[in-house]
Amino acid sequence: MEYPKIERGYFHLLSDGWLRQDQTPFPEGRVETWAYETEQPAEDAKERICLSRTWKKPGIAAEQLDALHARFGEPILPTTSRNVTLECEI
Repeated sequence: MEYPKIERGYFHLLSDGWLRQDQTPFPEGRVETWAYETEQPAEDAKERICLSRTWKKPGIAAEQLDALHARFGEPILPTTSRNVTLECEI
């Protein structure tokens, strides 16, 4: 396998959980869209993941988003072999 490994895409939060879909049209009923980029510079290096919220359903209550995140977590979780950074543009 060649390094660095880089991958980009999108995760969408729906009322029934996370869905990865990289191409438009994005799913109906989504409440958030998060862009992600992963990079692993070398075989023995930790994977670095950046998640950035790029879209939020207009008018959605913060409490509703909090409840969905509490129920389903984040689309990619940190582990001993990866670091995850969250950013909110919106």
